Amino acid sequence: VRSKVFRWYAQLRAIEDEVAAQPSPEARIGLRARLDELDARVERVNVPLSYVDELYALRGHIDMVRARLG
Repeated sequence: VRSKVFRWYAQLRAIEDEVAAQPSPEARIGLRARLDELDARVERVNVPLSYVDELYALRGHIDMVRARLG
């Protein structure tokens, strides 16, 4: 479970780096779609209660990147 979360964080970081590069409006649409897809995958996963806090933190960070994207 933890390795999945780390992989998702790596994907989120890649998206965040692209957001920081001030993408074009067309690229922003693609970034939003990637964020939505990542969020949907994270939302669907079932994890033991001991990992729930990591998933909530990840979803919060996804929302932070989404807010930066505008």
